[in-house]
Amino acid sequence: MAGERKFIRENTNRLLIKEFLIKKIEGAGFGGMNIQRTPMGTRINILVERPGMVIGKSGNKIKEITEDIKNKFHVDNPQIEIQEAGSSASLNAKIMAEKLAEALERGWHFRRAGHSTVKRIMDAGAKGCQVVIAGKLTGERHRTEKFTEGHIKFCGETAKQVMDIGYASAKLKVGIFGIKVRIMRPDSKLPDEIKIKAREEEKPKEKVVEKVEEKKEPEVEKKKTDIKKLTEIKGVGPSIVKKFEKAGITSLEELYELDVDDLAAIEGIGEKTAANIIKGLRKILEEVA
Repeated sequence: MAGERKFIRENTNRLLIKEFLIKKIEGAGFGGMNIQRTPMGTRINILVERPGMVIGKSGNKIKEITEDIKNKFHVDNPQIEIQEAGSSASLNAKIMAEKLAEALERGWHFRRAGHSTVKRIMDAGAKGCQVVIAGKLTGERHRTEKFTEGHIKFCGETAKQVMDIGYASAKLKVGIFGIKVRIMRPDSKLPDEIKIKAREEEKPKEKVVEKVEEKKEPEVEKKKTDIKKLTEIKGVGPSIVKKFEKAGITSLEELYELDVDDLAAIEGIGEKTAANIIKGLRKILEEVA
């Protein structure tokens, strides 16, 4: 029983600290807190929308809160860390409930404030939300007004996992309005949400074709006849042979592959000489073969 009493005492103390912080930093947009014991002391993380209102000028307010928690609740060496809600403030049910309460206290009509809060939450990406305002809304009798959009879970283990719930109260002349905000977070996954993956088609196995190396036949060296044999043609002297050698032609076979125009284009060889060489060249090559 001693262990159970210890857990009850600690949890009761946490609840009292939470209620104390909500009153102490009213207007800063309290979004929740987390208490963690460390070897150095007790770390208290507070999520707020406006950190400046909690810290105060030169850190005076946060020092005052730290001292109050240490003395009133007997917490060993409390270390308070302030975390800004930032863009996620619209998805925090506690912050949105407090902002709705502030709007009602400033004189907003409850329907306008309720619809505006729902729109802001859904625009932030929530899967669903519900705003409940209870009190003397339109007359002397108590009534409840609900503003709902999207998908909501009200009970069961699923509701505990995917729903964020926040409470607040607005003090008006006609009395106190109770406010409750439920938000289904954007990353919530419901048990009935099933994704079916398309089956990937099996790719046909590629046939392995063995590459057969083609046997290359040994190149037969072409027979080359010395170009100096060209002097056997009538009218062709050693000077013409030298001009062909200068042009890079070293055999009669290379010379035979050229036509009359190609020969005539060589410097010092005219068309008549070129035609004469072509005629005589055939006879020489036939004799060599």
